[in-house]
Amino acid sequence: MGVVRESLLVKGEKKEERLNILFDSGSARSLIKTEVAKKFTMPRDLPAPIEVTVADGHKVSCKQYCNLIVEIGGKRIVIQPLLIDNLPVPLVFGALEMEAYMIKLDLARRRLDLSEFTGYMLAI
Repeated sequence: MGVVRESLLVKGEKKEERLNILFDSGSARSLIKTEVAKKFTMPRDLPAPIEVTVADGHKVSCKQYCNLIVEIGGKRIVIQPLLIDNLPVPLVFGALEMEAYMIKLDLARRRLDLSEFTGYMLAI
């Protein structure tokens, strides 16, 4: 597992702004702090709650998600993070989206490896 922090442009229905994003290969899903999500877009209800275990080991029930556009390497991609109230960072970009978009982590250089990134989602 590894993490890389990047400041990237994030766009929602309400606003567009640079955010510090934590790319975390240990987080299966992308997550966003609830208060941040509400500033960018209108949260949507999940068809059923999703229970996730966060870094400190406790379980959180997520009832909402949102649609966001993130600009990476000059390309705009769509992610659908789950909303969590007490997230320690504004946005976590999870492993499932990293795999789908072929984004890798260069842990030695503490940056993203976009060598295979095309801006298109791989159907997995």
